[in-house]
Amino acid sequence: MAASVFTHALSVPSIPIKAKPKPIRTATGVSAQALITSPQASFSDPFVLQLAESLEDSLSSSPSPSEASPLALPLQRIRDNAAQKLLSTPWPSRKDEPFRFTDISFIKQSQILPVSCPPQFSTSLDDLNDTQSLTVTIVDGFIENSASNLKEVPDGVYVGSLSSASDYIVKKVSELMGEFQWGDLFWSINGMGAPDCTVVYVPVGCKLENPIHFRYFSIEGDDVGSNKLPLSNPRVFVLVEKEGAIGIIEEFVGKETNPSHWTNSILEVVIREGGKVNHSYLQTQSLNAAHTKWTSVQQVISIFPFILFLISYVEDFVVLS
Repeated sequence: MAASVFTHALSVPSIPIKAKPKPIRTATGVSAQALITSPQASFSDPFVLQLAESLEDSLSSSPSPSEASPLALPLQRIRDNAAQKLLSTPWPSRKDEPFRFTDISFIKQSQILPVSCPPQFSTSLDDLNDTQSLTVTIVDGFIENSASNLKEVPDGVYVGSLSSASDYIVKKVSELMGEFQWGDLFWSINGMGAPDCTVVYVPVGCKLENPIHFRYFSIEGDDVGSNKLPLSNPRVFVLVEKEGAIGIIEEFVGKETNPSHWTNSILEVVIREGGKVNHSYLQTQSLNAAHTKWTSVQQVISIFPFILFLISYVEDFVVLS
């Protein structure tokens, strides 16, 4: 067994190739063939396009709001933007400086199987430790309400699925979700494949005394050597209004049987003026797993007559094989 850990803000150059890519479809009803025949197409990576198509196919069988619903609009915009970027983004190799010491070729050599439906999750809330804290359980990208503990969430605070949020919450977050412009291939893969988004909304002046503990479980997995790699794309968006405060703990857990899987997660945080967020991160996944993670934080500061966005971001790339 060997483990490699990579933390960096990635900038991956495009590599021209001669292979003719397979057209992919879009959920908006607009054929991707028009995109493929654009000047970007000469830079397309057939493997990335095939992955994008499998992600889109997995979404067709995922439970989600109808396209006519306003709840679907933020996610659809993110998916459309991700599809555009994937057309010109190649799969990185060790020839790329950020990956010089991180070999991710085994992911490309695997049969990637995006998780399309919420898996059966037998662990109940009573079986989890630290049940006194606010807990959100996400299983292979899908929020599991039966194993989450949100009874003590203060009034005005929303923690839950975007597809279950009120119109008020959707309007608050939809203008800000997915506006990060420096994401790389793995950011776009999540944008294309996330079946839903878990939203945390903290209203003006609200300070949560206890942190929210996000537990990401990877249930779908396959035996080592099978060449199959189930992929999940959990996504969380946090909006903290003026003078609000919250603590976020993220913990990634895999099966004790050490199956092979790939978790590609995003935590996107927007903090209004005077707001505070404390963030901690734990990983106890299988030694046979791959884990890619983006954390994006935008701090909004008002300096009359201007509004500044202070942006920080970290990509944590862990390959275990």
